[in-house]
Amino acid sequence: MIESQVDQLIFEELMRERFPKLVNHLDYLGVQVPWISGSWFLSIFVNVIPWESVLRVWDVLLFEGNRVMLFRTALALMELYGPALVTTKDAGDAITLLQSLVGSTFDSSQLVFTACMGYPAVTEARLKELRDKHLPSVLVVIEERSMKGRALKDSKGIATKLYSFKHDRGSLVEESKTTEESVAVADASVQLASCSSNLNEMLSSLNVDSELEALPDPQDQVVWLKVELCSLLEEKRSAILRAEELETALMEMVKEDNRLELNARIEQLEQELAELQQALADKKEQEVAMLQVLVRLEQDQKITEDARRRAEQGLAAQKLEVHELQEKYDKAMQSIAEMQKRVVMAESMLEATLQYESGQSKALSSPRAGRVQSPRSENPSRKISLLRFGLGWRDKNKGKPNAETEEAGESLHSNGSPKKESDTQETDR
Repeated sequence: MIESQVDQLIFEELMRERFPKLVNHLDYLGVQVPWISGSWFLSIFVNVIPWESVLRVWDVLLFEGNRVMLFRTALALMELYGPALVTTKDAGDAITLLQSLVGSTFDSSQLVFTACMGYPAVTEARLKELRDKHLPSVLVVIEERSMKGRALKDSKGIATKLYSFKHDRGSLVEESKTTEESVAVADASVQLASCSSNLNEMLSSLNVDSELEALPDPQDQVVWLKVELCSLLEEKRSAILRAEELETALMEMVKEDNRLELNARIEQLEQELAELQQALADKKEQEVAMLQVLVRLEQDQKITEDARRRAEQGLAAQKLEVHELQEKYDKAMQSIAEMQKRVVMAESMLEATLQYESGQSKALSSPRAGRVQSPRSENPSRKISLLRFGLGWRDKNKGKPNAETEEAGESLHSNGSPKKESDTQETDR
């Protein structure tokens, strides 16, 4: 599954480019991106997201004819549910939460829109470039795994043989004897061939054989070597186990140190959080005090505004009253002016009347006055009263006493008949 491994490496690199914070959190939890996206790519999101969304993704995938939509859809899912993954505290919780969230992606339109419009940089050329970049590393890893598998298989065969030799040496001795006999037969045939060719070589080989016979038994040496090899392998295995135990202990110590550091960091963060909460409480108190001050200022401003409005209304009412008083004053002045005109006219008329009355009195005092009777002598009392009123009005306006007017009225009343005669004479004239 080389292509699948390459796709996972490509997707992981795209994830690190677009969502570095999310990938760092997953690395901190020990979650690898291929654990999540491997099944997505192999099943083309079947049984991962709802069927309606699967059909929408397949529609775009078959229409474009490449694997770009797979990467875009996976990135869109990470974008939609990445903020929820950042809040998880455990690898199992992260994978379970992502599976449950992805399985509830019923809004296919939003998913397809986010995948197609949100990642225009993910193209076939970009994927080909990343594939060419990661394919050699995947091939190298696969080759190393295959070589390690072969070595492990051979080591297992040797260990099995040594184990069987340690517990059942007879079978291995018989096996070694048969191998030695076959080797001896082969050597004899070689020696016979060499004897037929050269006798000196055969003699030399006989000398070598005599020397070999003088040496210790090779079978015993083989057995001893095998026993030594078994002991060495056991020591190696015990050393490996000890190394694993030491590594485990070291990891525990590192975890403990990390826990201590984390606890110290947590305490520091809790202290900072307490300080921030205290500062926040102080800020809230200040805000409450400021709000109270603002409320008071608003109330004072409202009261001032009401007073100003009432003052403006009072000023407007006063202006209206002043205007009305000014209009009344103007009307009064006009009426006073008219009355003054009337007074002037009345005074002129009274003066004319007085002059006329004086002329009549003079005429009546003459001897000819008794002869002629005036036709206007019907209502002398009425004329005298009007004359008295006019003279009283004139004297009142001029601030003079009314004695003379009364005297003139009495004289006119006493001389009513001469007045009639003078009127008759005036009429005749």
